[in-house]
Amino acid sequence: MLFVSTFHELKHWYPNWKFSEAILDSALDAYPIYEMLERYDISAVIDLNPRRTKQFKYNQMDIDLDGCPVCPIGRKMIDWGIDKQRYRRKWRCPAVVGKWQCPTPCSDSTYGRTFYTSTKNNPRLFPRVKRDSKEWNMRYSLRTGVERCIKRQKVDYHLEDSRGRSSRHWNIRTYCISMCQHAQHVSAC
Repeated sequence: MLFVSTFHELKHWYPNWKFSEAILDSALDAYPIYEMLERYDISAVIDLNPRRTKQFKYNQMDIDLDGCPVCPIGRKMIDWGIDKQRYRRKWRCPAVVGKWQCPTPCSDSTYGRTFYTSTKNNPRLFPRVKRDSKEWNMRYSLRTGVERCIKRQKVDYHLEDSRGRSSRHWNIRTYCISMCQHAQHVSAC
């Protein structure tokens, strides 16, 4: 995997740099990447790959594609926040929270059934930032902005059409394109 080797090379050359978050494409949706990022205490913001994703089972509970537990009658459980002392997310029965009568209750408790998920147990299904939350969407939009910038350099400014062979030529061309992008942005403001 190119990302893993590139990340380790980056850590080798810049050991004092601290990373708190990695915003990656769904092509990098793999357990080893999540585990590596957790080992370095980096929050992973990675979209699930739809080709490799189906409904999951975790501790006899179905989990949907957003990492949300699904109760036995097919309703999403309600996110009840994070238990900071135990580093896990709490989920509650949708019938009890929504104050409606469940046809087949799975718990005798008046509080309803609760379920806990932890990033430590499965970082791919249960990332630190909950998928499809406002915080997730805000962070993931940063990645799409970077992709638009790179597309502009490669396609609009014809970076890939260059016939240069040396890294010096590529660096100069990239700097010139970046200055043009910056000047264009400043003039638009």
